[in-house]
Amino acid sequence: MALLKFHFAQPKERSVENRQEAKEYGETGEQIATRYLEDHGYVILDRNYRRGHKEVDIIALDHGEIAIVEVKTRTNEEYLSAEQAVDHQKRLNIIRVADNYVRRYHRTEPVRFDIIAIVGNGEDIKIRHTKKAFNVMSF
Repeated sequence: MALLKFHFAQPKERSVENRQEAKEYGETGEQIATRYLEDHGYVILDRNYRRGHKEVDIIALDHGEIAIVEVKTRTNEEYLSAEQAVDHQKRLNIIRVADNYVRRYHRTEPVRFDIIAIVGNGEDIKIRHTKKAFNVMSF
């Protein structure tokens, strides 16, 4: 039996400048997503709601339903789509933070979990809104 060896490329360390640039790019994506939701009749209840070190990007009201929105901003999706970046652990964290929000503010509306993908940069930006991207029952 032959022993197979695999080489995995180590991820490159991001410099402080690159991390700051990525953070600013993500914040811009959240602003675009907020405007998009408002233009589609959503009422923004909260942004960057935190519970400990975890957060939800946008909490909005859409026709009597609370939309918990995760925003993923990418220059391209060659490596991983925005939706794929919201993995099992991230979804679990979002659900926990949303539960905290609903309890804290005594919200009684139905809750859904959406993902908004902002892909591109400059003038060439595409917005993809996936309503009900995941649910609590899948956990």
